[in-house]
Amino acid sequence: MLSFDITLWIQIIEALILTAILNVILIKPVMQIFKDREQKFNGLREDIERFTRGAEEALQQYQQRLNEARMEAMRKREELKQMAKAEERKILEAATKEAEQLKKQMLSELSQQLQQVKQSLQAQIETFAMSIAQKLLGRSL
Repeated sequence: MLSFDITLWIQIIEALILTAILNVILIKPVMQIFKDREQKFNGLREDIERFTRGAEEALQQYQQRLNEARMEAMRKREELKQMAKAEERKILEAATKEAEQLKKQMLSELSQQLQQVKQSLQAQIETFAMSIAQKLLGRSL
């Protein structure tokens, strides 16, 4: 049968001492390494989340700035269109005024020429009348 002698107690004490020594030498440092590794991974995870949030915020800011730039470009384009239309109106008004002045000048010149032709014909009316009368009557007057 089993006999319990002093060697059993010595082996139990040796096992407890060995467990205490292994705990101090091996288990606690390994557990500390696991704990440090977990803290490092948690820190890296937090850094990744922070960088991800920062990247998302930067992307949102970029998109917002891009939208603002597009709106500004559209506003500038509309402003330039309005300026071009105003310039077009000015040019058309100037061309219309110039055409009106040219028309008035031509009418004035034509009126003067017509006056000169009337005066020239007025001076020759008597001569034409005498010539027509002579031809109709068939004799000289």
